[in-house]
Amino acid sequence: GNYFASHFFMGGEKFDTPHPEGYLFGENMDLNFLGNRPVQAKLFAFLFQFPYVTPAPHEPVKTLRSLVNIRKDSLRLVRYKDDVDSPTEENGKQKVLYSLEFTFDADARVAITIYCQAMEEFVGGMAVYSTKNPSLQSETVHYKRGVSQQFSLPSFKIDFSDWKDDELNFDLDRGVFPVVIRAVVDEGDVVVEVTGHAHVLLAAFEKHVDGSFSVKPLKQKQIVDRVSYLLQEIYGIENKNNQETKPSDDENSDNSNECVVCLSDLRDTLILPCRHLCLCNSCADTLRYQANNCPICRL
Repeated sequence: GNYFASHFFMGGEKFDTPHPEGYLFGENMDLNFLGNRPVQAKLFAFLFQFPYVTPAPHEPVKTLRSLVNIRKDSLRLVRYKDDVDSPTEENGKQKVLYSLEFTFDADARVAITIYCQAMEEFVGGMAVYSTKNPSLQSETVHYKRGVSQQFSLPSFKIDFSDWKDDELNFDLDRGVFPVVIRAVVDEGDVVVEVTGHAHVLLAAFEKHVDGSFSVKPLKQKQIVDRVSYLLQEIYGIENKNNQETKPSDDENSDNSNECVVCLSDLRDTLILPCRHLCLCNSCADTLRYQANNCPICRL
């Protein structure tokens, strides 16, 4: 990883090597003892033979506390049935309106607002969203702290008959998001921006052949202490958390919660940058010195 390169210098010339760690610790089989046996003798001899630059220390890990989380898999469009009071189009046909619903968790009181066709800018470290039309922004709804809370706002309906096809998807050139759900930690009825904690869900819409619409989550952002972080998926964590998951017929499949190497211990170690949760801690310690490929994606 950070300790080895794909080449070394000797006598002023550059030499390529397929396994540079072999020059420091010997053969790969010797690396199995790194976890419990030091190899100071080989390291000492190596440092006198070749100039070896001490690697920079790793950047310390910072643990973030998320005060609010929107469960993106729960995001859905609700179609409202036509009734007598529904608005009608020019041809007399009643319009079909949609509303957004989702589930969220909050460790503090939060204020949730929905923006359609919104543009993003950061002011004082906080994401601020604006719409070209006030009717595309919902009212702000306040919630108390709680787990598995349901968001539903029937008063804010989306009329897709006024939307162009290119407005349904995210436009990178214009920087316009089809829909933004912003949950900001607040105090009572007044949003306290100084807390600097928020959760943002960015999504797009899909139009189907039958003329109906659905919503598709794009990205999630977590803003903590006025610093914005882009949330990434961890592949395999849903199987680990689901204790009722049955073992797959394929022992090496990613659909079980056991380590894909030893097939006995539970997977608890994440591989970066591919974000596969597929190894136990013991196998990860051994594998990191023997290979640089993920056992799932081989990258």
